[in-house]
Amino acid sequence: MLPKFEIKYIDVQWHDENTVLKVVESYLPLSVHYDDDQKSFSCTTIIYPKAEGIRLGQLAFRYLDDGTTAPHFEKADGSRIQLKNIKDKDSGKSWWIEAVNWQPDIKQWTRTLHRTAGAVKVGLGSQKCTIHIGSSEFTAEQLNRYLSDFKSDLWELILDEQSYVTAKAKKVEEGGVDEETLRLVSNLLSHAQNITKKPKSELREIQALKPRKLVKPVNRTFMELATKGYSKELTSRATTSSFNVPENRYVLFVLQRIYSILKQLVTISQNKVNRFEGMTMKLTERLNNFSGEKAINKDLVRKHLEQIKKTYDLEYLNSQLQTKLLSKKSQSTCLLKHPNKWLIKIGAKSKYYSNTYFLSIRVDNFAPWFSSDGSVQQVFIKFADSSYAELFEKGLEYEVYTDMYKPSNQGNKCFYTLNTLSSVKVVGGEELNIRRGKFIAERQKALDLNKQNWTKELTPKERAEQEREKRSVQTQLTYFQQNKAKVERVYEELAPKLTQFKSAIRILEKMGVKPSPTFPNSMTFVQNPDYQAMHSGYKKIRELTNLTDEDLLLSLEKVEEIGLVNMPLLYERWCLLQIIKVLVQNYHYQPDDEWKRKLLHIVLSRKHSKPLNFNNEPLKRKVYLRYEPLLDNGRTPDFVIDVDFETKYGITKRKRLVIDAKFYSDEIIKMHGGISGIVHNLYHKKDYSEGGANAVFIFHPAKGVINEIVSPQEWGQISYLGELSMFDWDKIPRHLYHQYGAVCANPVLRLRYLDEIQRMLGMFLQYGIEDNTLSGRPDDVESINFCISCGSHELTKKDTTTSNSRSAWYECDTCKHFTVYNHCHSCNTRLIKNGDYWSYHSQMAMEPLNIKCPSCESLV
Repeated sequence: MLPKFEIKYIDVQWHDENTVLKVVESYLPLSVHYDDDQKSFSCTTIIYPKAEGIRLGQLAFRYLDDGTTAPHFEKADGSRIQLKNIKDKDSGKSWWIEAVNWQPDIKQWTRTLHRTAGAVKVGLGSQKCTIHIGSSEFTAEQLNRYLSDFKSDLWELILDEQSYVTAKAKKVEEGGVDEETLRLVSNLLSHAQNITKKPKSELREIQALKPRKLVKPVNRTFMELATKGYSKELTSRATTSSFNVPENRYVLFVLQRIYSILKQLVTISQNKVNRFEGMTMKLTERLNNFSGEKAINKDLVRKHLEQIKKTYDLEYLNSQLQTKLLSKKSQSTCLLKHPNKWLIKIGAKSKYYSNTYFLSIRVDNFAPWFSSDGSVQQVFIKFADSSYAELFEKGLEYEVYTDMYKPSNQGNKCFYTLNTLSSVKVVGGEELNIRRGKFIAERQKALDLNKQNWTKELTPKERAEQEREKRSVQTQLTYFQQNKAKVERVYEELAPKLTQFKSAIRILEKMGVKPSPTFPNSMTFVQNPDYQAMHSGYKKIRELTNLTDEDLLLSLEKVEEIGLVNMPLLYERWCLLQIIKVLVQNYHYQPDDEWKRKLLHIVLSRKHSKPLNFNNEPLKRKVYLRYEPLLDNGRTPDFVIDVDFETKYGITKRKRLVIDAKFYSDEIIKMHGGISGIVHNLYHKKDYSEGGANAVFIFHPAKGVINEIVSPQEWGQISYLGELSMFDWDKIPRHLYHQYGAVCANPVLRLRYLDEIQRMLGMFLQYGIEDNTLSGRPDDVESINFCISCGSHELTKKDTTTSNSRSAWYECDTCKHFTVYNHCHSCNTRLIKNGDYWSYHSQMAMEPLNIKCPSCESLV
C-alpha cells in the first residue's frame, strides 16, 4: 500500500500567529513503510534535546491527494490533538503542523514533538502512521560540526583540485595554492588599495545653494526670486563627484568575489592545518604505542576458549548438525525409502570426481573400518546433493541413517552414493582428541597471560612485523609534518590579506558604490594599470582556483545557505563527500571533467543524478559512484559504487558495493534490532545485495552499537567489517564474510573517523572485488596491487621467507607500508595482512599480530 501523504521537516518563519512569511522544506520526505501486521504506516526520526539554540525545523504533514481532513495526534487515552494548517505562498503547498502555544516574543508556535522520544500515532484521513522518535546526544556545537565540515569539505574538493591532479606540470603547495596564486593575491590587494585611494569619478550636475553672484539659474531660481525677494543664496546649477560609476561598480563586484574565494581558501588552509596536525598527533600516538608487549583482551580470550571447547562437545556438535540437516530436509523433495545405519569417516575431497570424498565405512562399532582390502584400493562416497558434504568434517566419526546400500565398483575403486539422509550425528573420531588437546594448550596460554596481567611479550617474528609497520608510520609522520608546515605558510600568507580585502570593499561601499557584474569595457581598463590588473587578475584567480564556470561559483554560494533543517539528509551528503575524499585524496582516483557540476547537482537538487566517474589509470580501474540510484529490484539505497577493473591478465570484471547512511542514535539502532537487524534488513529483506552479488555496508554516527566485540583491534569497538560471525543469522560455514557490515563515520566521536571509511573502502577495493576462494590460485590478487595505507601503485615485491610458495609480499615505495598475501591452511581462503592498524581481518585473541580466517574462523 502506498501512503497518501508525505512527512517532511520544515522551518516556518511567522509574521504573526496566523501569517506565514516563509516556509523552508527539507529536500526529501521521511521514508515511510507499510506494516502488514499493524495495517498502518511507520517512519523513524530523531530529536536533539541537547541542541539548544538551533532551528532544526519541525515535522510537517501534507496530503498527496485532495485530502482535507485535519490530521491529528492520537494520545494513549484515546484523545486527539488537532494539527494546524498553514500554506506556503511560494510553492502553494498546504502543510499540517503541531502548534501548541503562540509565543509573540520569538514569533514561534511551541511544539512538543521535537523534545519527546518514543512513538506518536498520527491520523491522516483514512490512513495512520506511527512515528518512532529516537533521542540523540548531539549538542548544537556537534551538529554544527557536521554542517561546517560539509561546507568546507565541498569547497575544498572543488577548489583544491590541483592537490590531487597529478597531470598538472607546475609545482603546487599543499592546499592547492601555489606560489603564483600567492603572488597574484598580493598584487590584486595592492591594486585594489591604489583604486580606493584614487578611484575613478565623474562630475554629475546637481542643484545647490550658492551666493547670488555665482548662481547659474534654473527654474527653481526664478521661483525663489519671485517668492522670497532678496536672498543672499539661491538655488543654482552645480556639480559633484560621483564614485558610483560602472568601472567602480565592477571593481567592487570583483573584490567581493575575490574575498569570497579567498575566505574559502583561508578556511581550507586552516582545515588542512588542523587535519595535518591531527594526523601528526595520531601517527605520533601510534609510534609511541609500539612496544615489545601487547595488551590482550581477556573477554575475547574467554570467548575464544568457549568456541574451542564447543568444537569437541558432542551435544553442541550434534545440535548444530540437527539444525543444518533440518534445513536440508526442508529444501529437499526426496523421500527416504530404505534407511540403513552406517558409521562413516569422511576423508579428503577427490581431485577427479565431483562431489566425491575418500571414505572409511562400517556397519557397527565392532566391525573393522572398510577403506581398502585386497581387491579394493580406494573407497569413495559420492553426494548426490553437494550441500550434504557441508555436514561432514574430516577426522570425525558419524552415525548416519541413509539410503546407501550396495556400493558400485569401478576397477579397484569402490563408490557409495548418498542420496538422502534421515539422521546424522557425531559419535567420535581422533579429531575430537586433537581439539581437546588444542583447548588444553590454549587454556594454558590464557592462564599464563593472566599471571602476566594480560600482556603478551612479542615473539621475534611479531617484533619484525611491528618494525615494518613502525617504519611506515615514521615515513608518514615525516610527510605530514612537512606538509603541515607548507599549509601553515599558505594560511599565514592569506589570512591577513582577507581583512585587507574586506577593508577595501568597505571603503568603496562608503563611497556609495554599488556592485555590478557587468564589465564596462571602457578605456579606463586600458589606460589605468590598477583597473586593468583587477580585471585580468580576477579572471586569473578564478582559473587558478578552478572557478572559471560562473554557474559553479553561484552554486557554491547557494551551498552556504544550507542549514540544519534535515540532519539525516545532511549526514547523507556529508558521507558522500567523505567517500569522494577517500577516493580522490587518499587513493588518487581522477574524477571526470563534469564531476563538479554533477556533485553540486546532487547537493542542491532532489533528483537522481548521473554517476560521478573516477579513473585510476595505473591500477586499470574505473569507479562509478551513484547517489540514490534505482536498483533493478526497485530499491533505492543511498550510494552505489561500481568498480570496473582489469586483471593482470587483461580480463575486465565488475563488482558492486552498496552503502546506506543511517543518522541513527543508539536508541533508534536498538529499535531496529541493532546492527544485526539493520544489516539483515538491507542485505536480505530489501535485497540491496541483489541476490548476494553485492557487498552492503552502512555508515552510522552512533558509538555504542557494537554490543559483542569480535575483533581485538581498536576499530572493532565501533565498527564491524564482516570479519567474523557476529549475528545469529551469520554462522559458520560463512560464505558472505566481509560482504556486509557497519562503519562508524562520526567526526565528533573520534579524530580518525576518515580512517574507518578508508579501511572499509580499501578492503572492498583490495579484497572485496576478488574471488578469494578459488582452489589452486596463487595468494596474490588478480587485480593490480595498491597500498591500502596511502593508495600508491608503486610497490616493490619482496622475497618471502616462509615455506608457503604461493604467498606474495609487497612494500609500498611511498609510505613503506608492508602487505602480505597468504591463505588459510584450513579452508584455502585468501588472507591479506595489512599490519596491525590497517588490517580488516580480525586478529587472533592471544596472537595479536596474527589474523583469523573470516571464512572458517580457524581458532588456532
